[in-house]
Amino acid sequence: MMPGELSATMGGETSGPEELIPAGAVTFGLEYRMLPGRDEGLCIHVYGNAMTGQDKALLRFDCFAVHPHYHYRNATVRTNERLELADTAEGDPLAWTLDKIKHRLPVMLMRGEAEHIAREMDQRDIDAALPKIVAWAATKAHLKGSRQSLEALLPGFGTFVHEQRCLSATQQDIQGTR
Repeated sequence: MMPGELSATMGGETSGPEELIPAGAVTFGLEYRMLPGRDEGLCIHVYGNAMTGQDKALLRFDCFAVHPHYHYRNATVRTNERLELADTAEGDPLAWTLDKIKHRLPVMLMRGEAEHIAREMDQRDIDAALPKIVAWAATKAHLKGSRQSLEALLPGFGTFVHEQRCLSATQQDIQGTR
């Protein structure tokens, strides 16, 4: 799958190509979105790999600074339900999102009428993808304030991020691209 092939077009701009992280029955799409003059933040898509058609998006978490929200999406049944996050109740939108991915993803997919994807999921695939999502998110400069909530959710994520950066630098050295 290629970025841009998995979901409908959204408004605003992104700060680079969408990062795709496969996780068994689903693929996570990660990008940083900027809505002109309004809001910005991390966007985490959940794509159903076995979905028919080009639009495979089932969930989208918009971890925005001003108006964080998430969507239940399913092009097969023409659903796009937007739900707002209340920072008073839910706290940091990224930590909330990662918690839902870790603990509630199958039931959220069922609510979005993607039961077959939820049944195909293996929690081990999700658990393996989460540190990669966190590592990607941690590279975004504005997340300095979210570090403690991420550490609480995924203990050791700071060590993981450091190891990933060292591995990437070593690979660049070997390839002569650094």
